[in-house]
Amino acid sequence: MIFMKDVPGKMLLRTAVIFAFLCFSYFGAIKFCYGNSKKLPVTEKLYYDVYWKFIKVGYGTLEIRGMVDLNGRKAYKIYSESQSSPFFDNFFKVRDSNDSWIDVDNFYSLAFEQHISEGKYKRDRRVDYDQIKHTAVNNKGEVFDIPENVLDALAALYKVRITELKPNTVITMSVNSVKKNYNMIIRIHNKEIVKISGKNFNSVVVEPDLQDAGIFINKGSLKIWLSDDESHIPVKMQSKIAVGSIMAELK
Repeated sequence: MIFMKDVPGKMLLRTAVIFAFLCFSYFGAIKFCYGNSKKLPVTEKLYYDVYWKFIKVGYGTLEIRGMVDLNGRKAYKIYSESQSSPFFDNFFKVRDSNDSWIDVDNFYSLAFEQHISEGKYKRDRRVDYDQIKHTAVNNKGEVFDIPENVLDALAALYKVRITELKPNTVITMSVNSVKKNYNMIIRIHNKEIVKISGKNFNSVVVEPDLQDAGIFINKGSLKIWLSDDESHIPVKMQSKIAVGSIMAELK
C-alpha cells in the first residue's frame, strides 16, 4: 500500500492535469494560425480522465468561463481543476484548482490564483501582473520583475491553442512561476492519429522542455497531442515518472 500511496503523490494530478504543460508565455515572433484576430471561444469546458499504467487515478477539467472585467480590463476567465478519484482519496487526496485572467485585447496575464491541496500539503497563492510596469505582486506583498507580455501557466496553454504549430519546428517562450521567470523550448513534432475512447483524432504532437515543477507533475518528459484543427484541443497528455507514466485523455 505504501507503493500505491506514492504513485499519486509523484504525479500530483497537478491542475490542468499535466496538459497545463504550456506554462510559458509568448517570447518571440510567432504568427497566429488564423491571424491576430483569432479569439478563444467565450465559453468551453473540457473533461479529462487521468491514468497511471491504465488505472484511472483522477479527473480534471479545463474551462473558459466567459469574459469579465478585471481592474478596468476585459479578460478571459480561465479555470482548471484536478482531483484524485474516490478510491485514491484513501491514499493521497488531491483537490487542486487554478484561475487565470487573460487580457482579451493583448492576450497576456492579468492575474493568476492557485489553490493546492495534496494530502497534508496545502498552498494558496495569487499573483497580479502589471504589464505596463513589467512588475508583479503576490499575495505576500512581494514585488518582482516580469518579462514583457508574460503569461502564467494556465494562460500559456490557451495562447498556444491560437498559435500556428508547424511540424519539426521549435518555439521559444517565457513563463512566470511564482517569482521565477524562465524561457522554455517547445518542440513541435510530426502529426499523428491518436485513438481516444474508440475515436480517432488527427493531432499534432508538442513536447516542452520542463525546467520548473510549477503546476506540472514534475520536471522531465511530457508530450501533448493537440487536435489538428483550429481549436487545438488537448486530446491526450503523457508524462514519464519514476514508476511508469501518467496519461490524461479527453473524456
